[in-house]
Amino acid sequence: MLPAGLFTALHTVTAALGPWSEIAGTGVAMVWPAAGVAALWLLLRPGRVLDPVLLVATGAAVHVLVGGFPLPAALGLAVVELGQALLVVAVRHRLATPRAGAGPLLADARDLVALLVAAGVGAAGGALAGSVVLDLAGTPWSPGGALVWQARSATAVLVVVALGLRVRQLLRQRRAPLPPGLLTFRVPRRWRLAELALAVVASVLGNLTVFWWMPGYPVAFPLFALTAWVALRFDTGLTALRTVAVSTVAVLMTAAGHGPFAAIPDPVAQAGIVQAYVALGAALGLALALNRDERLVLVDRLREAVEYSEERHRQVRVLADATRSVLMADDPRHAVCAAVREAVGADGAYLMEPDGEGRLVSTAVVGLDLPPLRFPADPALSLTARIFADGLPRFVTDAAAEPGVHQQFVGDLGVVSAAWQPAAISGGRVVAVIAVMWRTPVEAFCDTTRGVLTVLGGEAARAIERGNLLEQLARAADRDQLTGLANRRRWDELSVVEVSRAQRHAAPLTFLLLDLDHFKVFNDTRGHQAGDVLLQEFAAAASGCLREGDLIARWGGEEFAVALPDCPASEALVVAQRIIAAVPGGQTATVGVAQWVPGETVGEALGRADAALYEGKHAGRARAVLAGQPLPV
Repeated sequence: MLPAGLFTALHTVTAALGPWSEIAGTGVAMVWPAAGVAALWLLLRPGRVLDPVLLVATGAAVHVLVGGFPLPAALGLAVVELGQALLVVAVRHRLATPRAGAGPLLADARDLVALLVAAGVGAAGGALAGSVVLDLAGTPWSPGGALVWQARSATAVLVVVALGLRVRQLLRQRRAPLPPGLLTFRVPRRWRLAELALAVVASVLGNLTVFWWMPGYPVAFPLFALTAWVALRFDTGLTALRTVAVSTVAVLMTAAGHGPFAAIPDPVAQAGIVQAYVALGAALGLALALNRDERLVLVDRLREAVEYSEERHRQVRVLADATRSVLMADDPRHAVCAAVREAVGADGAYLMEPDGEGRLVSTAVVGLDLPPLRFPADPALSLTARIFADGLPRFVTDAAAEPGVHQQFVGDLGVVSAAWQPAAISGGRVVAVIAVMWRTPVEAFCDTTRGVLTVLGGEAARAIERGNLLEQLARAADRDQLTGLANRRRWDELSVVEVSRAQRHAAPLTFLLLDLDHFKVFNDTRGHQAGDVLLQEFAAAASGCLREGDLIARWGGEEFAVALPDCPASEALVVAQRIIAAVPGGQTATVGVAQWVPGETVGEALGRADAALYEGKHAGRARAVLAGQPLPV
């Protein structure tokens, strides 16, 4: 909102400029820009009690100091000007297109018609009341003078308010988006900028020709062709700015005695024709420009409708393909994330599921370079957990400002906007949460997109249920039946993954080979059943010595293999000693330790660990030996 002080200064300056445009020796002023400033003032600052007081005070002061009126007449004229501005505002408010929260605008033909009618009605009322005040003050007046008053006030309101509203729209657009379907200043680019420069040059030359080089020929009105050119090719704001410039030139040249209008002998007729020239030029230019704006808005809306239709068609197609792919995919979780990402045009998506230990963990990721995610299942600590608990979808434009979103996670990935969709099975039980991420702002989420996410959430829930069944079958093939640890086949798969991750992140990785000492003797003396119990208890004890994310597998017989990601050999020796100390039943174990070397395969690293293991066996067992490190004598 523009401050009252700015309008006070503008009103004072423009009120003082009015008498300056008088035709020499006649007392007839051709323009009165203060009428436009007063109307714009009250239009942009409605309901301010102090503003009308300031308007009357500045107007009266100028009438006394510049116009030479006595104080009562000056106050009367200032009050008339206030009433004129209030009448303009009232009529314009009644006729203009209402737009909630937008305030007064000049955006379409209806707004222009409202402004033209308001300017005419307000100026007519001001001229009538002003004539009465002048008559009471004993100042000569005439019907022609009243018509000049009406013409100059109406023209000032049209030109000044039109430009002021467009400038306001520009300023407002920089702070916050305008309502849909509105245009403000559009700066020409590339060749259009060259065309604008040509139009400026043509306008300058045309006005010089009419008002300076060929002043005796009545050819001013053909300059409207230039007005039409600018209005049809450029923005309404630029058209309004040009109107002010051209109008100023016409008034100044006529007041200085130059141009075709200066040759008219009757000062009243001269002022009226100047006003007609300015008003017609302004009305023509604004009407053409606003009509062009409306066409552009219509084209934009048609384009948006086509894009919307194409996007909905694409989403339906993606939804159909997703349903089919999820049903047929070996990895339905990944298929769901891929479908969600494509359907909503996101940069990435991931699936979070409970791990049975009070946490939500990521089970599928698409489009994002993410390590395994683990969030607490407490709704007070995590937005994902809150959505998992209440089953309500969520969309946020600014993820960084949303409580419960991990800020480091947002910062590392550059995520700006995000959505979370619960995946619920029949009965409303949530089994997972789909998280969707964008690295560019997404201002709104349409109902169709929400519907697509809801359907994909249901597909995800069914896919998870089916996936769980498949995982149970796969687990039987991947787990050692006796100890419940990963078997040799599973070890071969996961150990290669750990090596790849260590290679990619330049992180340390250490392998252990564990062997229970004298296990054959234990089996022969106590029986195979006792041996099986020892293996089970040792597997549980060794697993308890490891971190989450470490990998342990039954290598074969009484041998076990361990992979320790992000763990150098020095720390791995500590882990090995902890495992040795945890061997149950009074038994012992020997451990070979080898830190993976970049470029080395899993088999090569385990070969070095196996060599260290046998060094420990020959050295007396019940110890941990680091590959390549000599044993103490």
